[in-house]
Amino acid sequence: MDNKDIRSFVECYEARSINKAAKALFITPQGLGKILDRLEREMQIELFERTKQGLIPTEAGVFFYEKSQMLLAIGQELEQGLEALRNQNNVFHVGYSCGLLRLLPMHKIEKYQNLLGDTELVLEEASNPDVKKKLVEGQFDVALCIGRVAAASIVEQEISRKSMCAVVPKGHKFYDRKSLTIKDLKKEQIISLNEKYQSYTNLINTCEREGFCQVVDLYKYADFVELYKHHNKISIGYKEDETANPDDMFLYYSREDIEKYGVVGIEITVIAA
Repeated sequence: MDNKDIRSFVECYEARSINKAAKALFITPQGLGKILDRLEREMQIELFERTKQGLIPTEAGVFFYEKSQMLLAIGQELEQGLEALRNQNNVFHVGYSCGLLRLLPMHKIEKYQNLLGDTELVLEEASNPDVKKKLVEGQFDVALCIGRVAAASIVEQEISRKSMCAVVPKGHKFYDRKSLTIKDLKKEQIISLNEKYQSYTNLINTCEREGFCQVVDLYKYADFVELYKHHNKISIGYKEDETANPDDMFLYYSREDIEKYGVVGIEITVIAA
């Protein structure tokens, strides 16, 4: 087990609900359920009773919760201590949420490195929640993230504000529209960036809040060739008379990002009005 699994368990214990805990952790309920299942298999004991009313901790769950607080506290102390030692070695750590590196073009990175002199500039990409967490814990000196950090020890400055964009092909009913609302997406086939990107979480949460879709499952693959093998073309947004080609995705995703992160298919279901 690792600290992320333990934190997931703690969130479930305190929320008494997988759905509520998943929203707090910015992951899907299905993903969180798999984490709990993995923990229970690893420890060979049931931690929760799953009921219609929510999660009910077992005796083992109560015991593990009490001890997990100590484990997390020790883990945080270790991370902060090691970070302090790393900072003695003339390293300046910059964290950034997935997709935000474009805010730091190469010439600016080189400029910052020159200003730092002998101090090494280290960049690290992570999911938005992880970037915020590492910043608060002192693992990053500076971070580029989406949304407020809201920690008393952190000074925040907004440097950019963007609207979420929908990319539609020519001939689509939305092609000539200047703007869209979330409600316009009801019953539309949607391809999104994967769960490492904050835009995915924002999109899914907004759709669920509007009450017209919910995530059924996530399918992770090494590339779009594998994804296309396992899903019919209608389910991934093609029409019956169109040819499905994995190379079409290069219009929206770079080869570098695909090789680095892989791809994910998000199966959603429309909730009847």
